[in-house]
Amino acid sequence: MTGLVSLVGAGPGDPGLLTLAGRDRLARADVVVADYLVNPALLVHCRRGCEVHQRDAGPRGGVALDQAQTNALLVAKARAGLRVVRLKGGDPCLFGRGGEEAQALVRAGVPFELVPGVPSPLAAPQYAGIPVTHRDHTPAVTFVSGWEAYDKAGLAVQWQHLARSAGTLVLLMGVRNARDNTARLIEAGRDPDTPAAAIRWGTRGIQRTIVATLGTLAAQMESAGLRAPAIVIVGDVVALRQELSWFESRPLFGRRVVLTRALDGAAGLAGLLGERGADVVLLPCLEIAPPLDLAALDRAVRAIESKSGVIVSSVHGVAAFFDGLARVGLDLRALAGRAVVAIGSATARACEARGIRPDLVPEQPSSEGLVAAMQARQWLDRAWLHVRAEAGRDVLRDAITEAGGQYVLAIGYRAVRPTVSEAVLRSLREPEAGGEGFDAVVLGSGLAGEHLLATLREAWGESDARAALARAQLLAIGPVTAAALEALGLRVDAIAASPAEAAIADALQQLPH
Repeated sequence: MTGLVSLVGAGPGDPGLLTLAGRDRLARADVVVADYLVNPALLVHCRRGCEVHQRDAGPRGGVALDQAQTNALLVAKARAGLRVVRLKGGDPCLFGRGGEEAQALVRAGVPFELVPGVPSPLAAPQYAGIPVTHRDHTPAVTFVSGWEAYDKAGLAVQWQHLARSAGTLVLLMGVRNARDNTARLIEAGRDPDTPAAAIRWGTRGIQRTIVATLGTLAAQMESAGLRAPAIVIVGDVVALRQELSWFESRPLFGRRVVLTRALDGAAGLAGLLGERGADVVLLPCLEIAPPLDLAALDRAVRAIESKSGVIVSSVHGVAAFFDGLARVGLDLRALAGRAVVAIGSATARACEARGIRPDLVPEQPSSEGLVAAMQARQWLDRAWLHVRAEAGRDVLRDAITEAGGQYVLAIGYRAVRPTVSEAVLRSLREPEAGGEGFDAVVLGSGLAGEHLLATLREAWGESDARAALARAQLLAIGPVTAAALEALGLRVDAIAASPAEAAIADALQQLPH
């Protein structure tokens, strides 16, 4: 059976501007073929096991597929009966070759659909405080390719028409040809004093805006070293930026923050940081895998009736315990008369989602905090089942056994190091190496720090990996994590007051920039 190819507009870069339809297609996709301009953060919506190809533009070391190879890949995957998403920056049919790819699919007899996206020539100016139309300035806007050949397929750019237009001009893909494009407009009659702007990575936290005139913009872009991707805007509406600029004043604007938590737990924090203006890079250093001995977990769960209660240390521990109950033929009734202890508010919410409210959630979300809370209730001398990750400390075991209680550890899951996208690793390189660099890293455990070091070391080498982390500010979630990171030779610049997403965002906001 032939699958379906969805040609999806990814929007201009801000993950929040992906449409609901686009998110839905990503969640159901078996294969995703993304352009290099697509923000990798959007891939958080893909299910585990989805096959991802991120196309590369030029000699960047990625998946170098030309258009014919891309078309062939889409056709082959769809003919294999898979659901394929072709993820394209902005809107697929606005200088995105979506129409051409759709034609190729028609010729191959492959079903397809077009899922529009938010176009960058509309969104990027708005994030820079420039409305492309305004009743007091212009009733029209024209979108022009500033990159492609001036005479392509016999269709020449009508520079004289553009110059005489009273409307706003938005030139896409125009960095390399900026000097030539502006000169042609002036030669065709456009006033060189017309306000003009260039916007790089519009709608993202690394957005950069240069304001000048038509006659001086190219020189200012060159002087500032402005690189693609960027758009150029020409028209009186550019002057409104002085009054309407809003995005670039957000507290975390200009900061590139790396989140190392597993993809399935990163969306909430990524969204919050994005709302505060940060450019978020998802570099998962932990991936949740089943325990090596699932039978041992099931035996421990089956014996819950001989325990005073269960302690779960994380959201994943909650899932492991309750899924284990189902596997051995038990349900919530097995917890009747037994205490449920959850470390952390997110873990408590996960318990509630399973239909049970924890009896104890320590104020300090750590093993030490839990020991203190259990001691206050005189619970340490009871029989406990503790479901947690394979890696962990023995603080709780030692406290319970010392108090005369019974401690049984059940390994509910393992945190393994996942493969990181080449596109993400390239984007973290410094600008001189073709990337965007990064300013801060959020780490929730010493294991995440170990995996981060290992990933960067494999990609860049030991010295470059250490140097990049030394340039950035490291935020640890909790003092235990901070100590573990320092033991790895990493400098910790701040410690979040709690693992709550707002506390992490506040701690980042307080770091000097």
